[in-house]
Amino acid sequence: MAPRGINWTGIGFGFGLMALAAYQQLKLPPALPILIDAYGFERVLGGAFMSVYALSGLLLSLRLGGLIQRHGAVVFLYAAFAMFALAALAMMIWPENGWLFLAARAVEGVAFAILAIAGPSICTANAGPGGLAIASGIVAAWIPVGGLIASLFAAAIGLDESGGNWRVLWIIGIAAAAALAIWTWRLQRLGGIDLGQPQSDKADTAPAAVPATPAHWRDMTLAAFLFTLWSVQFFAYVTWLPAYLVEARGLSVATAAALFMIPTALVILFNLLAAPILRAGMPVSLLLAAAAAVQGAVWLLLPVLGPVAAGIAAFGVYAAAAGLTPTCLFAMPGTIFGIDRATAKPFAVLMTGRNLGVLMGPVITGWLVQQTGGWSALPPTLAGVTLALAAGALVLHRRLARRVG
Repeated sequence: MAPRGINWTGIGFGFGLMALAAYQQLKLPPALPILIDAYGFERVLGGAFMSVYALSGLLLSLRLGGLIQRHGAVVFLYAAFAMFALAALAMMIWPENGWLFLAARAVEGVAFAILAIAGPSICTANAGPGGLAIASGIVAAWIPVGGLIASLFAAAIGLDESGGNWRVLWIIGIAAAAALAIWTWRLQRLGGIDLGQPQSDKADTAPAAVPATPAHWRDMTLAAFLFTLWSVQFFAYVTWLPAYLVEARGLSVATAAALFMIPTALVILFNLLAAPILRAGMPVSLLLAAAAAVQGAVWLLLPVLGPVAAGIAAFGVYAAAAGLTPTCLFAMPGTIFGIDRATAKPFAVLMTGRNLGVLMGPVITGWLVQQTGGWSALPPTLAGVTLALAAGALVLHRRLARRVG
């Protein structure tokens, strides 16, 4: 059993798994304008390359959560690393086949689902009772860290309209999966951290915990639905922002990829700044509601702002609030169930909600842009989704306060 203090190696390993998964998903947006131009993919299919990750997770997360909790995470981790490598090879060899490309992204999505469940549960298990806010802040940074790494590599390789060097991003993904496989093997040999042990192995050493009630699971389901709402609008933002900057603002692919790093870096910063706010006593559900309200306000005001003010709002204010939100959401299993029961199953429920939002967001965005011939319909649509999230967070706050009271 892992020590009850904060085990930074365990947290770092769990975060590494999640960052790998996020990179594999977010290597696509910098390359998406090139793939559309080079291979003639329609925009809805381009959005599906991102959303199919969510479909794989949506169909499998609950089942995977139960399997990982019963049998342990390690064998599933090795399977995920292999799936990432094989799918990437298929996309590099036959990129012009859009449906094969989509199928390979779906295989990557299965691997993503495994790491998205195992990673946060390993982080939480190694955080100890006093480290939940810290672990949640670190875990929340997985998506923007993956996106930032992808953007940095895209800028470093000089990704441009010629298109051929997009494969470098895929090769980097294969190398990263191999490195995590070696780290997993090494940690197995060394021991000393909780790698997502089988449930039977923990039964003899874990302290007795109060059984979860139907009220716990209803609250967890509501938290997962809130993750759905947030993911719809956030993944619409991260998937299509590079394409928007190229098409609507006339920037080059390389410049768009570089600018994309600004909000990504701010999201990471505020992922981490949420931890001291929560440790100071701010209720997690209230911080979630406040952050969502700010994001909704940005979407509402965006159409009436001038170019400079709109850039500051979209790249700065929105990104800061978007950084606070996932820290709150990833703290929900530990907040609702307690640190000792925040295992793979609650995280699987949470990730099912997230995957549903990721499935819908990029495709709906691509469809709206394609149907309206522009980007004007997006801000009011995403504002409504985000303000609904703020209202739902207040409902969850009342439920948690009533149950604790």
